[in-house]
Amino acid sequence: MLILGTEYGLIRDDDSLKDISADGECRGYSKIIRIRSKKDMLFDDASEYEKEQRYKEVLRHEVIHAFFCESGLDNYSDDEQLVDWIAMQFPKLVAVFQELHCCDG
Repeated sequence: MLILGTEYGLIRDDDSLKDISADGECRGYSKIIRIRSKKDMLFDDASEYEKEQRYKEVLRHEVIHAFFCESGLDNYSDDEQLVDWIAMQFPKLVAVFQELHCCDG
């Protein structure tokens, strides 16, 4: 996938992330995003829908880290609260932009 003109690899279902208690990781220097398996998201008793939503949110979160890295905004990339907020609110932002016809694509 291209992030601001830079090729990033995406490794899905990376079970090694369990070892560091992470659902995802963006490696800005090596240009790789890794994400855990959907089945391992949240708790064992979480529904498939909840796991799917968490998976998508984590993937957005890691992509946002990559965008900040490629923009030269590493300080923002280190702000987990900001990255989380954008990842959680992005679908709502897109919906409003589409409603207002101010977003191409």
